[in-house]
Amino acid sequence: MARILVVDDDPDILETLSYAFAQEGHTVQVESDGLAALAAARRTPPELAVLDVMLPGLNGYEISRLLKDDMQHGRIPGFPILMVTARRVASPERLQFLTAWSRADATLWKPYDLGVLLCHVRAWTTPGEVARPVEEPA
Repeated sequence: MARILVVDDDPDILETLSYAFAQEGHTVQVESDGLAALAAARRTPPELAVLDVMLPGLNGYEISRLLKDDMQHGRIPGFPILMVTARRVASPERLQFLTAWSRADATLWKPYDLGVLLCHVRAWTTPGEVARPVEEPA
């Protein structure tokens, strides 16, 4: 199956996602710091990254942008990036800007449904799978 990088500063979330992804047969690497996550992804690129936004060191938006730049310039192979965040933005325009700037492939809002997150993981790691649409925050 896939090698997944999970980045979050909440140990409970790291444990939950590590367990859920391992149950699906994936190899999981966890990081709780943005700078460590960026270094890990550059050293051994995953096949999928799940990034929290609010992290020490670098935030998830910055990590995503730097990794997508590395991918674009051939420094690392390409892989999808799923952002997960509890941080709400002030307007749809701001959300659109952050999504475009970070170049993340999708965003899920905390608290998210683990089943929806697993659908996205399956869609990116299993040929023929399709992810459920991501719902915008209320």
